[in-house]
Amino acid sequence: MNIIPFNNNILITRSSQQLNAVPHQTIISKMNMKHLKKFCIYFIAVFTIAELCGFTGLVIKEVDKGTFYNLATKEALDFCVQLGLAAFTSLIPYSLSVATFLVFWAMDREKWTSFFRTLAIGLVLVLPLSAMTYYYDWFVRPQMMVISVIKKVEMKQSYPQSLADKYGVSMEQILNKKPMSMSKTKLITQIDSLETSFQGDIDTCGLLLSILPDTLASKAYDSYRLKEIGVVYQYAVHPAANEDSLMFIAHSELYQHAIGAWETSNELQRHKQEYFGRTLNTGCIYIGYILFAFLGYLLRYKPIKKILAVFAILIVAAWIYREINSIVQGYAKKLNTESHQIVVDTYKEIVGIRESKEREMNADTQLE
Repeated sequence: MNIIPFNNNILITRSSQQLNAVPHQTIISKMNMKHLKKFCIYFIAVFTIAELCGFTGLVIKEVDKGTFYNLATKEALDFCVQLGLAAFTSLIPYSLSVATFLVFWAMDREKWTSFFRTLAIGLVLVLPLSAMTYYYDWFVRPQMMVISVIKKVEMKQSYPQSLADKYGVSMEQILNKKPMSMSKTKLITQIDSLETSFQGDIDTCGLLLSILPDTLASKAYDSYRLKEIGVVYQYAVHPAANEDSLMFIAHSELYQHAIGAWETSNELQRHKQEYFGRTLNTGCIYIGYILFAFLGYLLRYKPIKKILAVFAILIVAAWIYREINSIVQGYAKKLNTESHQIVVDTYKEIVGIRESKEREMNADTQLE
């Protein structure tokens, strides 16, 4: 009978490895939860402070303008809350960046494996935040901006309601044409349409320039600022048309297409800015997270940690204050601009309807 020898050393070694593995995994798990908890606490704290500062700055700015002069306290606060909700996702990238910096700056370990592990753990917070920001900016913020603009127009008491009712023009009808109220599909479609129209005007301007002699072409090119909108300068060495036709082309046809190109270009820029503004916050979340993670991790070394601590905190605080102030001013300015433009566009719509009716009446009179 063969007896297999029993190796006590192997058994003891394996047992000790198994026993040591459990505490090690538990330590890693606890560290992961610790970092995630820090992320959440720092983010909530910074975001709350930023939102309160932004809301306070907004209220002070609107009070200075006299916006709430004829409003009850509840209506004034409702208006500020609506505008604050329209802007609050802009504060998420900044709040997350500061929270990320603080978490990685406080790390004790110097190994890069710990850095990348913590970076991966932070995605548990970053991914839901980016998804929420994307949804809010594309589907909720446009509605909040529309509500705020309507409220602003009502507060100014400058909307020609009686004329609008007379000619069948509604504020909602005007607002639906604004980029800020468009859905993603409609906004992209409108951008494509404007780009096609703009390119058509550019091509036509180039074609009309090629018919003109150098003197007329050069003068029109400079006067209509065609270079700024991307029209390539060209002219006819031996013009085929007579002088009257060339003057008509330069001062009428080319002028109309140049004006059309400029108007389309401005409208296209407004639509692109709206699209960029709705996607900016989501992109900034990831950029800020990675950038400030590296920055915080590199500044954690003890020889310079205490020296840089005060400077880092002051710089971050000044940066947050500046950005919050910029965000508040930007949204307040956009609100004032859009509310004023609603009134202007309403008058334009009324004038257009009135002129159309007058043309119809004149046509009927001529037929009689």
